[in-house]
Amino acid sequence: MDNQQLAAIAGRFGTPCFVFDETALEKRMRAVREMLAPSVALCYSIKANPFLIPAMRSLVGTLEVCSPGELEICMKQGVAPDTILFSGVNKTREDIERAMDCGVTRFTCESPLHIRLIDEAAQKRGRIYPVLLRLTAGSQFGMDERDFFAALDHRADTPGIRIEGIHYFSGTQRKKLDGQRKELTMLAELVSRLKAEYGFEAVRVEYGPGLYFPYFNHEDHSDTLAPLRELAPDLE
Repeated sequence: MDNQQLAAIAGRFGTPCFVFDETALEKRMRAVREMLAPSVALCYSIKANPFLIPAMRSLVGTLEVCSPGELEICMKQGVAPDTILFSGVNKTREDIERAMDCGVTRFTCESPLHIRLIDEAAQKRGRIYPVLLRLTAGSQFGMDERDFFAALDHRADTPGIRIEGIHYFSGTQRKKLDGQRKELTMLAELVSRLKAEYGFEAVRVEYGPGLYFPYFNHEDHSDTLAPLRELAPDLE
């Protein structure tokens, strides 16, 4: 999209206005996809911009919602419930049950309370729901190691959920890769530890590395995607 097209849009709709170039978005997403191993799936958190759901739903495997409002946006746009991961630190019993009633099948557990609420709602429905345990990255969000490992120790006590792996989000707009490399090493070691000490094999790790994407020439992805290119071997 060039300046002439943007000027025409501004003349038609007035300013300020938000303009999204879906063609540029698709090119960027294809470039990202080519840098990652086939086993690495992409997830789009709609809080970044719910207006892009129609475009992103065909470019990623999962849409993450973090609130009841975001879930309703997805439902109104006809998003398949089984492609939604219901995340968020403030999920209530009502939020969880509403999501289950909509057909959502995957959740994150951000606290021991979430483990209990999701398990109870699942048992009431006679179903087993896959969940990811969120490990804190040092903030107030997610479980510390004590609660994280306690959930694994007592997983037989929560028959309504099946723990599939780890959810780890460490921030946004991070320009240096040293932190991401350390986090990937930590997660790999944690997966090995879980298998060795708990007999638990994580089949899924959802990692939010916070890579930043500044404005760039839509014909040249090289500078913007260089950090991802460096990180891609570790992500395999």
